[in-house]
This record gives sequence, structure tokens and C-alpha cells, in this order.
Amino acid sequence: MTSQVQKLQEMMKQLGLAAVVFEPGAAMLSLSGVRWGRSERTFVLVAAQTGEPAFVLPAFEEKRARELIRAADLRMWQEDESPFAAVIDVLRSRGVTSGRVGLEESVRFFIYDGLRRLAPQFEYISAGPQRLGLGPG
Repeated sequence: MTSQVQKLQEMMKQLGLAAVVFEPGAAMLSLSGVRWGRSERTFVLVAAQTGEPAFVLPAFEEKRARELIRAADLRMWQEDESPFAAVIDVLRSRGVTSGRVGLEESVRFFIYDGLRRLAPQFEYISAGPQRLGLGPG
């Protein structure tokens, strides 16, 4: 586990966040070292207070992802499956079944909406990188 992940997990505990969801961008790059372009298909990094973060991505991207993301928990979703169900599966596998889930501030609305509809038991809040200890300042 990287020091950035440990730092994030400590900050999550302080802020009362059970988990945080990131889309590709500066915060994901800072946390994981992974640079990935955004598309209309859901690709996210899910971090909980314990355990390694997991990536949720389209199955057709698996080969490329395995080349770029070594020794990581990769969860693939098929075109006829919900990527949001895969995110919720990651949360459950980390023991997260309720509580506050931070959405890194650049997460697009359709991802928030998909998660909210599938798992309304969570309280979803905006979580900027500075607040999470991932940005300057």
C-alpha cells in the first residue's frame, strides 16, 4: 500500500468517510499513479478506509489496464452489466454497507446518479482533493 493511500485512508477516518470514488484525473493520478482518459464508460477508483483501492472498468479495457495497473484489484463490468453494481460490490467487499461516500469533486453526475439509484443507503458528498490531502495546500 502506498503512502498516498495510507494518507487518504487516515483523512477519510478523520472526515467520517467510509469510502471515496475517483474518476481519471489529477487526484486519481496522485493517489495511484494511473493516467487514464475519461470516456462515456465508467472507469473509477474506489478507496475504502481499509484495504487496497480497487479499479472498476469496462471489460474490454482489461488488457490495457493490467499493463498499466500492476498488482491491483481490478473489477471489470460487461456492456450488459451495471458499472455501479461493480462499485457497490467493491464497497461490500471492504465491509462498507452504509455511511458517507465521498465523490471526488470532478466525478460526473451520471456516476453519482447511478450510484445513488442503486445504493440509496449511502450519503454521497463532494470530496475535493485538498480536503482529502491529495492536492497542494
